[in-house]
Amino acid sequence: MVHWNRRGRKDKGLASMFAQLFSLSTLVWIVLLSVTLTVTLHFSLSSLQEKIESGLVSTASSLADSEAVKDALQKGTCPKSLTDYLDDLISKTEDLDIVTIADAHSTRLYHVVHARVGEQFVGGDENRALAGESYVVNGVGTMGPQRRFFCPVKNGDGKVIGFVMTSTTMDRIQSLRNRITMTYLKLAAFLMLATLILAGSATFLIRHLLLGYSPEELVHTYLTQNEVLNNLDEGVVFVDAPGKIQLVNRAAEGMLGQRSELLEGAVLDSLIQEESGESLLREKEEKKKNISTSRPNILSCCIPLRKNERRSGTLLILSDRTEAMRTAEQLNGTRHIVSALRANSHEFMNKLQVIAGLLQMGRQKEALSYIGSISALQAKVIGPVLQYIRNSSVAALLLGKLNNMRELDISLTLLANSDLPEHSRYLSTSDLVTVVGNLLENSIEAVNAQRGDGPRSIVLQITEDEDGLLILVTDTGTGIEPENLSRIYEPGFSTKAAQGRGVGMSLVNEIVGRREGSIEVDSEPMAGTTFTLIFNRKRQRK
Repeated sequence: MVHWNRRGRKDKGLASMFAQLFSLSTLVWIVLLSVTLTVTLHFSLSSLQEKIESGLVSTASSLADSEAVKDALQKGTCPKSLTDYLDDLISKTEDLDIVTIADAHSTRLYHVVHARVGEQFVGGDENRALAGESYVVNGVGTMGPQRRFFCPVKNGDGKVIGFVMTSTTMDRIQSLRNRITMTYLKLAAFLMLATLILAGSATFLIRHLLLGYSPEELVHTYLTQNEVLNNLDEGVVFVDAPGKIQLVNRAAEGMLGQRSELLEGAVLDSLIQEESGESLLREKEEKKKNISTSRPNILSCCIPLRKNERRSGTLLILSDRTEAMRTAEQLNGTRHIVSALRANSHEFMNKLQVIAGLLQMGRQKEALSYIGSISALQAKVIGPVLQYIRNSSVAALLLGKLNNMRELDISLTLLANSDLPEHSRYLSTSDLVTVVGNLLENSIEAVNAQRGDGPRSIVLQITEDEDGLLILVTDTGTGIEPENLSRIYEPGFSTKAAQGRGVGMSLVNEIVGRREGSIEVDSEPMAGTTFTLIFNRKRQRK
């Protein structure tokens, strides 16, 4: 009951606070809106007046300078061509109602109402024009109150021979004023409604953002969450849409080698990049990437954050995979060793059964010959693998592949100059197993698909020294058609009909690109293929 009362008082206090906020924001918006609309309405009406007068001045001045008008005044009559032109001008010119051309005696030579041609000009405000002055006045003519512009017409000697009057009726001007005013009134009503909605929405948004908490409760929540964030083993980095770091936890400070004061506000790409040199913020699928920092083996998972279908930032989760890599390599090596031992155990049980059968049949010479062939195989292939390939995972992989190849009657030759240390300086054990395993698997399938009595063999060389790492695989398989050479690295591409194929070479190519190596393919259809991979860039290791 006590908790309910406290919560009730809290809700009541928040409701009162938000009501005051709504009233204040509404009042501010209405005042600003009223001032803005009043100023813009005055400006619009003034602009309308200036536009109308500018049109009258421009039209009258142009006609006063026209030779056709001067010739008509000197002859005392308006020709039909000029009359038709002026009729068309009035009908097509906006805000122009009346055009009058009168001579020095104020007799009309042209009027929009043709029946009034020859009559005296009405209004009595033309005297200044006959005196040579141009001016705008409000006057009353045969068509009612008007806004008029008078422009004198002079002959070649500078003598005033008449005038041109252009005007817009006050009824038209008032109609335009009323239309603008009504538009602004409708706009004001709409904006007033929009203001109420906006003020209500802003109040609701603030209440939503505060989650119903008081400022003190928000501070407590922030401090608690900040403490939790800083006690995570993973590094957390938030980057805004422009690419600047906005949040760094304590673990990320250690992984990046700088304090948060120096990191926050800095451009991410100037501090952290993928090992390949590409930006972590480029559009891509969410997957873990090795990054280049002051410490090796830092892995980053980039999670794009989106709001309303637009990218609002990126969350980077950093993890130190040094220990994980060591454990994974041990587990990976153990898995291959177990697989190889299982295959060897099965194979040698079969061989012992063959030897036992030959001895029971009394064929001692054949048994000795069979044992000799097994020893030769041990000396030719298995021995060199164990001697020159000191990485246990890769050695176990080769022994496992060797057993598979033996069942398919495919021979494997490990070149004598092969030499792979226990820990490669250029590729991790995982990458080595992926590259060598996929290359050998492709070669086995290619040789097994070869028809006829041709050689069924694969040659392998793995050599590492201070200059680099060389991996060479040559087979006598079916080869690759020239039109397919450019597509063998495409994910999902395979010349085999089975689904789920075409992944191996894509993985190999991804590792070559990431480690800045090179890969060359020499293939001849129905003769064989050679893959040559070279890595010269040493990987970072503790």
